[in-house]
Amino acid sequence: MHEFENFNYKFSITKTETLPQDLHANFVNEMSLIDKILVHHYLDMKFNKTTYFILFQEELKIGYGCGVEDNGFLTVYELYILPQYRELGLGTSLFDAIRDYCKSQKLKIRSVTLPSDRIGKNFYESNLITARALIMEEKRENTRYRP
Repeated sequence: MHEFENFNYKFSITKTETLPQDLHANFVNEMSLIDKILVHHYLDMKFNKTTYFILFQEELKIGYGCGVEDNGFLTVYELYILPQYRELGLGTSLFDAIRDYCKSQKLKIRSVTLPSDRIGKNFYESNLITARALIMEEKRENTRYRP
């Protein structure tokens, strides 16, 4: 468990194998506004070793990250912070805890974000993650940007 204090509150990040259903539902709803087709494609995928990192403010779950271990990498497919807790550096604290876990397990870190999700792209780039591959497809009628 990783603990820290900020804004006169205690925060903790716990590693678990259990999906935080409520936060995951929020993540899926928000990302589906950008690209429902890709999100549902992702949800249909099956992974062998999934690890979750839950961010708590005291006893309240306020965010999580989801990573899949494979071939020497931990690929972060989901990183979500409740909207009222964004822009406070808590996502970076969560990502730092994930990065520390990767170092302890001798894993390299990857992340996935939707191509139109500038907020996600900017977040990962500010945390020294850079694009290495793009998934290309035929143009669709509707543009896809986070509202």
